Amino acid sequence: MHRSHREGPAERRIRLALLFFGALGCSAGTGERPPTAEHGLATRPQPRPIAPELRPVLRALEEQRFGACRALAQEHLAAHPQDPQALYLLGMSHYLTGNYGAARPWLVQTLEADPELEVAREPLAYSLLLLGELGGARREYEAYVAAVPGDPKGHYGLGLIELEEARLDVAAERFRRAIELFDELGRSDARQAATRQAEFAECHARLGEVHFARGEYQAARAELLRATEIAPGNISAFYTLSLVHRRLGEEALAVQAVGRYESARQALLAQQRAGQE
Repeated sequence: MHRSHREGPAERRIRLALLFFGALGCSAGTGERPPTAEHGLATRPQPRPIAPELRPVLRALEEQRFGACRALAQEHLAAHPQDPQALYLLGMSHYLTGNYGAARPWLVQTLEADPELEVAREPLAYSLLLLGELGGARREYEAYVAAVPGDPKGHYGLGLIELEEARLDVAAERFRRAIELFDELGRSDARQAATRQAEFAECHARLGEVHFARGEYQAARAELLRATEIAPGNISAFYTLSLVHRRLGEEALAVQAVGRYESARQALLAQQRAGQE
C-alpha cells in the first residue's frame, strides 16, 4: 500500500467502506459510471455523493470517533428517520468496531429505505454470516453478486458460507472466482487493487483451507504461501500454514510459520492498543 504508515484492520475497513460509498472516490457526485474490470462488470457499488449535512458524521467515522459518529447520526435521524445515508453511517459505526449484532438492524433499515444502496448489502451479509444466520447471509451475498458482479467480495462471502457448510467443492469454486476477479482488477484498476491486497490474500488463504480440509496438503501450502506473500500480516494463514507443514513432515518450516504467526499476532495487538490510546 502506498501509505506513510502501516494500516491496521480497522483503518483498512474504514477506508474501503468510505471508498465504496463514494466519499473518498474522485467520481463521487460527478455522474461517472462505477469502475469496471476488463470484462466490463462493476467492481464496486455505484458511488453516492454524501449529503452536506452528513459530512460531520462521515468525518467522525473517518477519524474513528465512533461515539461522536453515532450521536451525530442519531441527531440527524431524529429529524429524518428514513435517511438511508445516515442509517448506513450509523450501522457502519458499529460494524467497523466488530459489533455485528448492533450493526445488523441499521444496515437492514438502510436497505429498506433504499434497496439500491448496494454498499450496505455486503457488510450486512458479513454481519449475518458472523452472527450464524447463514441463510440470510447467502441471500444478501447473492443479491450483492447480482448487483456488483465484478467485485470479488461477493464470491468470497459465498465461499465462506460454503466452507462453513462443508460444501468444499463449491467453496473452492467461489474462492477461485474471487481470485480471478482480483487478477482482472489488478489489470484494469491497479490503484484499487493495491488498496485491497489484504482481501486478495484472504481468498488464497481460504482456498488453502479448502485444500487442507480435503487432505491436499501441497496445494494448501501453495495457496497459503501465496496469501502470506500478498499480505505478510495475515495471521490465520500463518497458523494454518504451520499445520500444513507438519502434515508434510516439514517441522522446521512449521516452527518458522508459528513464529511468524506469533509476530503478526503481536503486531496486531500493538496496533489495537495504539488505536485505543
